[in-house]
Amino acid sequence: VGLLAPKKFESHTSILVQETSKMNPFLQDFAVSAMLKERLQALGALIKSRHILRAVAEERGLINEKTSGADANKVIANLSESIQLDVSGKDLFVIKMKSNTKNGLRETLESVSKHFVEQMLSPERSAMKDSAFFLSEHLKRRKEELQSAEADLAKYKDSFSEELPEMHQANVTRLESLKQLLSEKEAQLSGTERSL
Repeated sequence: VGLLAPKKFESHTSILVQETSKMNPFLQDFAVSAMLKERLQALGALIKSRHILRAVAEERGLINEKTSGADANKVIANLSESIQLDVSGKDLFVIKMKSNTKNGLRETLESVSKHFVEQMLSPERSAMKDSAFFLSEHLKRRKEELQSAEADLAKYKDSFSEELPEMHQANVTRLESLKQLLSEKEAQLSGTERSL
């Protein structure tokens, strides 16, 4: 019976998805949670979704632009039946794939895993991309404002160099020394006048 029964091949891959905020507690306010626990059923549907399986089938050359709709649907249905998503632990996903042939099983599973991870992490990635864009634009605007303020400060220093705080202190000290010298010279002058 074992010799006559059709052979079934199975391959599996494990994916550990760690949330950014768990790896670095300082990022909790900025990180977008992947909410893996809450999305388990949705992720099970996602891995069997038509757009993922169609992308995998096209990548593996199972269908192309010339493939009829019925044939494409059959290929996608076969892929959907052969894939199974299990959860082993809190952050560990196991993707299993069964097939009647071992040829290309590993490559197909790798393609499914790649597309699944891209779709699963797309909310977090899009949020990070938007945050990075916002921060870069904000930094660019702040840099322009800073450069403008530095240019205004340089112009002011050129125009009012004598009135700057550091120069003012030097001017006050010099004025005091000149006043003292003047009083000494006036005393010397009055002494000379008396002797004359």
